Amino acid sequence: MSQPSQENLSEIAKKSKAFQRLEKNLTIDLLWIWVLSLLKEGPKYAYELKKEIQDRFDFSPATVTNYTILYLLEREGIVQKTELRNNVERIDRKYYAITELGEKLLEEAEEYLKMIYSKLFTSEQL
Repeated sequence: MSQPSQENLSEIAKKSKAFQRLEKNLTIDLLWIWVLSLLKEGPKYAYELKKEIQDRFDFSPATVTNYTILYLLEREGIVQKTELRNNVERIDRKYYAITELGEKLLEEAEEYLKMIYSKLFTSEQL
């Protein structure tokens, strides 16, 4: 029986349940990091965030998940919501902006992920 090529092994590994769990854990389960990284560029509304996550990061969180994350981040003071009203005082859009606490949280998350990466994949410590 012949051994699979490196390319085939890579495809088999990516289809494994273990790799699928890794993808879910680093994308959907940590959606707040992706959201904060986009909000660092400037205020955005929820649908815009969902679309940018899909376009730039190549995964698509459920709409409800996106709104839930924004609600939880707002409740903790990590993001701040502002409502844009039109000329008849109807709310057109709710924009979310990262707060100072959110920026600090994102910095801490970046350092933590770098440390984890260093421990897992390199012989040197950051």
